[in-house]
Amino acid sequence: MNPRLIQLLTLSLLVVPCIGSARGYRCDIEPEVVVETSSSGAITAVCQSADKAIRFLAQYRLHPKRAIRVKVVEREIVSEGYDAFGCYDSRSELVEVMSYQAILEHVECPEMYGEPLDAVHFAGVVTHEVAHAVMQHNLLTRHISPAPQEYLAHATQFAALPAARRDRIIRAKDVGPWETGDAISDIYMAFDPGKFAVKSYLHLTALENPEEFIQVLLQANWFYVYVP
Repeated sequence: MNPRLIQLLTLSLLVVPCIGSARGYRCDIEPEVVVETSSSGAITAVCQSADKAIRFLAQYRLHPKRAIRVKVVEREIVSEGYDAFGCYDSRSELVEVMSYQAILEHVECPEMYGEPLDAVHFAGVVTHEVAHAVMQHNLLTRHISPAPQEYLAHATQFAALPAARRDRIIRAKDVGPWETGDAISDIYMAFDPGKFAVKSYLHLTALENPEEFIQVLLQANWFYVYVP
């Protein structure tokens, strides 16, 4: 895999605040989500994707504490030296995602979870980054490490996939959920984001008391989290 595409989705650690918006559209959902874009074509996809993230996380008692801003940009996004389809800046509290067309124009052979990036996976990019925003709104410490952030963001993104697509990726990745004693780490995620996503989704959705584990994630300061 091209090393510049290993981290398709950046962590919420951008040091430069995201740029101001062009136009703001309020999605017809609660809590408030505002889409900033110069094209009305992306609004429906972004609003629907944000709604999926909010609804999925709500079942684990994670709710946005304030409005979420999503800005669709027509330029490349680079963080930590890697190309990214989307990012969440915790300082400006702004989600940025490249438009679908911008990704196709600027990224050679874009992929997601080992599949060519299409409209379904583009929606997943938005879902992923909105999940980062919701998680940041609910932190139990000032900062958490990358692994727990990505666990929940990837699990949310994966849950939002159509069932047939999700099942196909699960079969292709051929891994089970995280097991007791496993270390959920950003190193594993960098090695194969798809396997990381599958393991996280299968683990979270199989837990008898997922809220308890999420509380662990919300205050994890190490570069890995051990599965109890």
